[in-house]
Amino acid sequence: MHLLALLILICSFSTVDASGYSKLAWIGLGAASAIFAAQGFIAALGFTATGITEGSWAARLMSIISSLNGGTVPSGSFVTTLKSIGTAGFALSTMVLLGAVGALISIIIGIKLGIF
Repeated sequence: MHLLALLILICSFSTVDASGYSKLAWIGLGAASAIFAAQGFIAALGFTATGITEGSWAARLMSIISSLNGGTVPSGSFVTTLKSIGTAGFALSTMVLLGAVGALISIIIGIKLGIF
């Protein structure tokens, strides 16, 4: 369903005379999509809002890191960082960075589609 909505949106923007507001909406869509995709990817790995999902890639990774460190997962490791992102979300600075990358990608795609 989301893919269909995205394709309809792309088709509605693909005109040479796109207004400034539609260009701004296109850039905003790219920024929001990057943040949403990154959070979705981390959740798909098993780092969710309720913690690490049993049987997931995250659980296996945590088990490996724990066994390599004498039964504990060191604080500050990438596992604990991903767990923190999964439960609390990204820091504002990270969301700004992800949004900027998504906006840049949407501008590049917009140029290729003839929107800009």
